[in-house]
Amino acid sequence: MPAKKEKYFYNTQTLRYEKLKVDWKRRTLNIFMLVCAFLVFSTIIVMLSHKFFPSPNEKKLLQKIDIQEKNLNEASQELDKITADLMILRERDANIYRSIYQRDPLPENIWQVGNADSARHDMFANFVSDEVLESIAKKIDIIKRKIAVQNVSFNEIAALIEKKNEMLGAIPSIQPVANKKLKYIASGFGMRIHPIYKVAKMHTGIDFTAPVGVEVYATGDGVVELAGSGGGYGNEVVINHGYGYKSRYAHLSAFKTRRGKAVKRGEVIGRVGSTGASVGPHLHYEVEYMNRKIDPALFFYNDLSDKQYEEMLKISSAEGQSFD
Repeated sequence: MPAKKEKYFYNTQTLRYEKLKVDWKRRTLNIFMLVCAFLVFSTIIVMLSHKFFPSPNEKKLLQKIDIQEKNLNEASQELDKITADLMILRERDANIYRSIYQRDPLPENIWQVGNADSARHDMFANFVSDEVLESIAKKIDIIKRKIAVQNVSFNEIAALIEKKNEMLGAIPSIQPVANKKLKYIASGFGMRIHPIYKVAKMHTGIDFTAPVGVEVYATGDGVVELAGSGGGYGNEVVINHGYGYKSRYAHLSAFKTRRGKAVKRGEVIGRVGSTGASVGPHLHYEVEYMNRKIDPALFFYNDLSDKQYEEMLKISSAEGQSFD
């Protein structure tokens, strides 16, 4: 067994080498310091190895985290795009849809309801990328609230559209007889020579010189207000279309409707005749708006082309003798 090595030190006071004697306290301290150094060094090595040399599982987790952060950022950008699209809808709502139906835009404070902070966002406080998650949660909350407001607005507009469609269906906007070739128009709205009295008199409608028995159509949706004899008008039908509109169909030879009946545009309500103050078979047709008689020719836009409509106006405006 080899001899234990002994350590010496040079004593400057005695000027000679002397044997180094280490007591147990010194030995214990040296061992403790060595152990501490070893632990510190080992810890540094482990930390560096985890940072620069991660395990396979750690690599997978880091990759998943990177993918999640990328997806979260993309989701945040997509929400920004959705918010921008929602703002476009808001602009259309205020400046197009509501202006068409004469409604004021929704107040600004109603739209701002979506900007309030919510305590629900605190649920993401301890997650990785919590700032991104919290931002997304806030954006979703705002969008949901704004969509709810927009939905209420669109429901109101839908109701206005339905009401507008009812009004459009009620306006008398077709010819009361089948007259695509415009061969039945004889006398229009305005001053005309009366066929019996031979003096200029206001003619408050349009005369259609169709043969006796030709079908007469309701020119708009409404309710039959009168179906009977009207003196100089002979057998006549008056339809109340609502919204201030009425239409009159005079000198009929037969009725195909009755008082109080709801009729639709294009429904047969009678047949052409020559009853009352009439000098020949024809239909005298009138339109009233707010109790004022107006030129029916202005409303024949639903069943005529632009060229036909222009020709019809020319024919109806020609001066001459009326048929009643």
